[in-house]
Amino acid sequence: MWKARRPTQWRNAQGFAAVEMLVTVAIVVLIGTISIFALGRTEKAQLENDVASIALMFQQARLQAAETGRPVEVIYSQPDMRVSTPIETHVFGRGVTSPTESATIAIRPSGESEGLELVLVSGDLTRTVGVDWLTGQVRLSP
Repeated sequence: MWKARRPTQWRNAQGFAAVEMLVTVAIVVLIGTISIFALGRTEKAQLENDVASIALMFQQARLQAAETGRPVEVIYSQPDMRVSTPIETHVFGRGVTSPTESATIAIRPSGESEGLELVLVSGDLTRTVGVDWLTGQVRLSP
């Protein structure tokens, strides 16, 4: 005949069953795997966001120079990790750096400038935002 256990017997039980341990380990591994993949995508997304923002700033400076008929200065500061125009400033996102030396370029109303190749690095990913010296055309390279 089946005999019910007393509540005191459950409280005195020691340790974990093998199934409980396996389930716990599986959950930890699953969470770790998801975190690693999510972190990798975040790093790439941050780099792409910075590249797009800086390219847009260069294009807006070129447009502003053409509209006002006066040169527009774009300043890249390596120690501060930022790009500035008279209208806005963009600070690089977390984990994004650049080996490019600090520079100031003036984009003239004709589109001419001193030119700039700004290399952005995040982990093992690298992207370049360039401004052509003759036409002021903004280009992105992988």
